Amino acid sequence: MNKPNYFFSQPHQPFFVMGVINAILFMMLFMLSYKGVITFTTTPNLFHSYSLIFGVFTPFFLGFLLTTFPRFSQVPELEKSIYVTNFALLSSGLLLFLIGSLWSSILIYIGSFLVLGALVYTMVVFYQIYKASPMPELHDQQWIMVGFGSGIVSGLLFFIGFLTGSEIVFSLAKLIGIYLFLTITALSVGQRMIPFFSHVMIDKNLKLLPTVFALFALFIVFEVFELKIGFFFLFIAGIVLGKEIKIWKLPFQNSEPILWILHLAIFWLPISLILTGFASLAEIIFEKDFIYVGIHLVMLGFLTTVMIGFGTRVTLGHSGNNMVIDKRTKFLFYLTQIIVYFRALYSFSGSSIMFDITVTLWLILFIAWAVKYLPVLVVGKKIN
Repeated sequence: MNKPNYFFSQPHQPFFVMGVINAILFMMLFMLSYKGVITFTTTPNLFHSYSLIFGVFTPFFLGFLLTTFPRFSQVPELEKSIYVTNFALLSSGLLLFLIGSLWSSILIYIGSFLVLGALVYTMVVFYQIYKASPMPELHDQQWIMVGFGSGIVSGLLFFIGFLTGSEIVFSLAKLIGIYLFLTITALSVGQRMIPFFSHVMIDKNLKLLPTVFALFALFIVFEVFELKIGFFFLFIAGIVLGKEIKIWKLPFQNSEPILWILHLAIFWLPISLILTGFASLAEIIFEKDFIYVGIHLVMLGFLTTVMIGFGTRVTLGHSGNNMVIDKRTKFLFYLTQIIVYFRALYSFSGSSIMFDITVTLWLILFIAWAVKYLPVLVVGKKIN
């Protein structure tokens, strides 16, 4: 392979690089805003939500899915021009969003519109793959597209919110982005690939994804209209997922780190939803705000863990490296869980020190991952 052309030789490489750089850059800017060092043209919370949903998780998801979705569907790999176009749209949109957040709201409008265009473009690509697939059963592909369709809705609502300043639109955009886009998409992939990687044969539960989606949708409706019992639907979703995952009988205790990090991620989803239910109930009883603890349990416990797990696996597996995890990467896997712990402490204590520790650990995680794996993604370095 011609090394100078390596960076764009596979879809996951440019998107993973974008995602990890954004994870560092956007979080540093958010911390500086929290400390009062810089001022955004939008609110810090909106910057934080939008940048994580579309600037960090979306590139990683696109890198994984543009590589594997054709394989799922038994069609040829994507032509380079397709994913390079997608990369150009998303990276341009995020760059304009970043510049606009610091200097001009007009650039936020243009940037968020380009990001929306990247999501629509992705959906068109997925649909073309779906239509061309010779497979008789495409349940998982359908739900991946449902997830990305929800991402389009979230991106559109954010765009409308930036134009109008409507709080209810922003609230809807954030919740749809986190639960119906990121979580449903990650679950659609996870419930397919994690048992497969674990050599566990299961009878696919075709009701699982539509049930969880419906429960998430009900939660969002109740939450947006400030009906106090919305958390009940997340609690039920957690129980449904927990019962399903228990049936899989994943060999967590006997698995290698490259596998147990994915087991840990999928375990986190029902745990985080159930804990969210209890935390929300406690907020009502004690009349105390726990600073988005439920959302962060999902974002950090499930989504960040699965992102690091799948990102590491794909980076190694598609670069000719052995699927072997060294001590440094194993430490990073543990660090994902330490971050969840400190973010929960921040929610319950409100201590600025806990916030600082959480952000610092996040930065350490992604900087260390970048140092280890960016040479693999950019130039195809052999590390084992």
